Amino acid sequence: MNYNQTYLAKEDLQMKLEGKVGSLELNKIISAYEMADNAYNDMQLPDGTPHFFHCTRVCNIIISELELFDPDLICAALLHKIYAAEVEISREIIDLNFGPYVAFLVEALKDEYKFFKDNPFKVEDDDKLRIPSDDYLIIWLADHLDTFRCLDYGVRMNPIKYIKETEKLLFGIAEDSNNLSIVYLLNELKQERNKILG
Repeated sequence: MNYNQTYLAKEDLQMKLEGKVGSLELNKIISAYEMADNAYNDMQLPDGTPHFFHCTRVCNIIISELELFDPDLICAALLHKIYAAEVEISREIIDLNFGPYVAFLVEALKDEYKFFKDNPFKVEDDDKLRIPSDDYLIIWLADHLDTFRCLDYGVRMNPIKYIKETEKLLFGIAEDSNNLSIVYLLNELKQERNKILG
């Protein structure tokens, strides 16, 4: 089976998270999985595969390759393109179901990186310290890494243009980071780019 036809099934997601998150957190992640599955419904990528497959692969990159098990990050990864779906899901609905941080991240993922200058996330006293811009970059880089891995299968009309746009949009920001997950994703993106551009 070609990479672009693969996806992370709900049962596999549950197995990967077993012992890594608590039962309440797992229920929250499964709810995000189901919301994304329902929202994307019949949406397809240009190669004919379901858009939902892409969202599950982004989630899988975060869990399997980066070994990050933060429930909010996983939920935001599953929902990262929810506003592109033809459904009425608002920030308030995401906040109600998954909390303010997931709602903030999903909202941020609609915009460019400069979003954070105008919309800082206010950390409550009982919240752990978060660096939203790192989580944002992790999701966006994982999103683009999955797309780079699918370029041979026609997910983009002009793969070279897509690679160049990604380099311009994200590479410079990522290169300034000391976050090991961001460094890993950037290296993987460069390897995939080099397979296509030489």
